[in-house]
Amino acid sequence: MYIQYSLPLRFSEADFTGGGVKASALLHAFQEIAKAHASAAGLGFDRLIAQNLIWVITKSRFRVQGQLEAGTDYTLLSFPRRTGSLIYDRDFYILSPAGERLVLGASQWCIVNYLTRHVEQTDLDFEGVYSPELAIPEGIGRLRPKDMEAVSRHTVKEEDLDENDHTNNCRYADMALEVLGIESVRELTMNFANETRLGDEIELFRGSDGTAAGKHNGALVFAAKAN
Repeated sequence: MYIQYSLPLRFSEADFTGGGVKASALLHAFQEIAKAHASAAGLGFDRLIAQNLIWVITKSRFRVQGQLEAGTDYTLLSFPRRTGSLIYDRDFYILSPAGERLVLGASQWCIVNYLTRHVEQTDLDFEGVYSPELAIPEGIGRLRPKDMEAVSRHTVKEEDLDENDHTNNCRYADMALEVLGIESVRELTMNFANETRLGDEIELFRGSDGTAAGKHNGALVFAAKAN
């Protein structure tokens, strides 16, 4: 049996727009199961922060290939994958009641020293056999926005923050879609470069290649591309 973790999942009406499920709702579900699995495996927030370490997500991608509805009982399934001494990959599936894969997802994580903000090489790992299957075989990819045009600004508020007191990555998805002028997408790729905190001003850009990006004090915070 490969290492995996599952949770029941039900979306509310608030998780949808006129075009379908919100990107931030999917990313939130993925982050919650990753957090729950890490805690169950003894690699959760409390254990890591005692060593001045935290999990940080660096890339994420999802692909919606089936219909999702509010009030339906789905299964959220996740498989961690260790791909190197510093990188932890994790795949996700949202399954219909009949077991059909409605959403595919992938993410890339690392462990960062909370004080120095540097990536740490550790021996922390999930015990067991990793699945060789990739939810998105072509990977997440690195985004390089071109010819960016400033569109708007966002000041980080209390409701934007996660348990590390940094802007929750799900909120960047909301910002990206706002920049692109769309409510929901069938596929979204996101790269996360730098953290922001309460009161920080994020300048939002739209690239000529259909990407969106956010910067704080001139440094890239996130980049996103919707398909």
